[in-house]
Amino acid sequence: MMEGRDNKGQFAEGNKFSPGRTPVYSNGDELAEKLLEYFEWIKGEFIIERKITSKTTGKGKDTVTTTEDEPVKIWVRHPEEPTMTGLAIYLGFESRQSLYDYGKKDGFSYPIKRALLEVENNYEKGLFGDKVVGVIWGLKNMGWTDKTETKLSGDSENPITVNQITGMVVK
Repeated sequence: MMEGRDNKGQFAEGNKFSPGRTPVYSNGDELAEKLLEYFEWIKGEFIIERKITSKTTGKGKDTVTTTEDEPVKIWVRHPEEPTMTGLAIYLGFESRQSLYDYGKKDGFSYPIKRALLEVENNYEKGLFGDKVVGVIWGLKNMGWTDKTETKLSGDSENPITVNQITGMVVK
C-alpha cells in the first residue's frame, strides 16, 4: 500500500498529499435548490424600458401628432442553453465527473439525474432543427448511439433476404 492512499489506491481522507475538499453540498435538498436556481439563471436577465415615439402626419391645419409609449425588453444577460459543463460550473464543481460522483451519493441521486435529464431533453429537442450534427454528437456523449441492424433470413431452398434498420437508440 502506498503512503497516503487507501486499500483501493485512492487518496485517503486527510492524507498529507491531498487533503481533500469539503463537500460542496451537505444534503440533497440543498443541491436540488441550487439545481432549480441554475435552470432559472440560464433564462437570462432583462430590464423593461419605455420607448416613447412621436409621429406627425398631415399638413397645416390637418397636422396630427401621436405619441406611443411601448415597453422594450433589454437583455442584461442573454439566455443560454442548459449544458452539462454549465451545470457543473454553476454548482461549484471543478469537473463534470464531480457532478456524476455526487449523483452516486445517497440523497443526491434523484436531483442530479433529473437535472441531467433536463439537459439531455434540451439536446433532444435540437434534433428538430436544421443543424443537428452538434446535437447528435452531444447525445452520443450522453449514451445515445447510432444503431444499424442487419437481419438475414432464409433457408437452403430460398434466397437470403436482407432487411436493414437504422436509427438513433437511447442508452
